[in-house]
Amino acid sequence: MSINKGLALLLLIMVSLTGCETTLNEPAAGALGGAAAGAGLGAIIGSTTGHTGAGTAIGAGSGALLGALVGEGMRRSKESAKREIKEELRREQLASQGYAAPQQQAFTPQSQVQEVHTKYNPKTGQTFPERFKFDPASGDELKFLQ
Repeated sequence: MSINKGLALLLLIMVSLTGCETTLNEPAAGALGGAAAGAGLGAIIGSTTGHTGAGTAIGAGSGALLGALVGEGMRRSKESAKREIKEELRREQLASQGYAAPQQQAFTPQSQVQEVHTKYNPKTGQTFPERFKFDPASGDELKFLQ
């Protein structure tokens, strides 16, 4: 395969992948993009040694693997950011309702306001004031104490 055929193959792959990133998850999109880039680089490098086909195949495989790894890293980073934002919003909601999360609450008898906890989470056993309908940490529905 000549360099012109390799570049045509690369162009064909890149055109066929246009728009796919919005419908695929990050690892799959990364694998496709990496395969396209790797195939193109492999074709160019392979054409200089006279093995365009082998260079394209090796480049596509290597690019797909590296692209999937990068895509997975991006997915994990995005999920981590979502969790941090969700936790911050939960903390702000609790603070606006006058309730401090137990892990952040320092016990000082002078400043602690006693609230009557009339609801609990059946899964964790943690109690909450009556105004809560759901456990802020897990989202489980709260039940009244009996």
